Amino acid sequence: MIKEPETLMLVGFMGAGKTTVGKEIARQHQSKFLDIDLEIERIANQRISDIFLERGENGFRELETQVLSKVQMFNGVVATGGGVIERDENLNILRDSPATVIYLHGNLESTISRLLLEGQRPLLQEKSAAEFFNLWQQRDPKYQSVANFTVETIGKTPERIAAEIVALFSSNEDELALLQLRSEIDAYDRQIFQIIEKRMQVVSSVADYKEKFGMHAVQHSRMSTMRELLKYDFEHSEDITDEMIDDVMTILTTSAIHKENKQLKR
Repeated sequence: MIKEPETLMLVGFMGAGKTTVGKEIARQHQSKFLDIDLEIERIANQRISDIFLERGENGFRELETQVLSKVQMFNGVVATGGGVIERDENLNILRDSPATVIYLHGNLESTISRLLLEGQRPLLQEKSAAEFFNLWQQRDPKYQSVANFTVETIGKTPERIAAEIVALFSSNEDELALLQLRSEIDAYDRQIFQIIEKRMQVVSSVADYKEKFGMHAVQHSRMSTMRELLKYDFEHSEDITDEMIDDVMTILTTSAIHKENKQLKR
């Protein structure tokens, strides 16, 4: 069993959920929680936005480095800022840290969705889509380089992510790689079902259209063509077989027909 850390440090892109997950880990584990951004504000007696205005980004990063250095022995969970890995001094502190560093890894789509939900639209407006993507690409390997473990967050609730992290420290060392792989599979499974849910929402819109123009609910030729196209697209895949395509499309088609018929009261 791996040693349970006295200090657990969360890193990740803005919008990764570091603060929310950190608080949830602290709640589940009955430990303390510290947010580095809030600690910077407390020490400077200023809001971060004001620090940037008065001291610029370099001034803020200097404060961030000071705080990061001081919290390495914090007895609890620490949430870092998304840009903490922008400074070489911070990378060195994290790499040499006695704390256990967890990278909360999502994807660009889920991150943007979270930022919009959190009302962080200005952060998105400051950069073009290409600039935001480039920033993501630049930071990802840095997070990876300082992390002891990476936990996938896509489609998971903060409670689930926190539970996975807590579970890391009740596992044997030879199970850790397997736990991280399972975390990745769980994230993909949730993405699959989120896409299916979106597909069914489109099915509902299709039913409205068919009702408006008096069209048949089932169009067998279109569905057969779609199956053949999928089989052609994946003909060289060792994992996506014709049988899998038939099975999955049968489930999706049956569910869609049921939804359309129910909506159209047929």
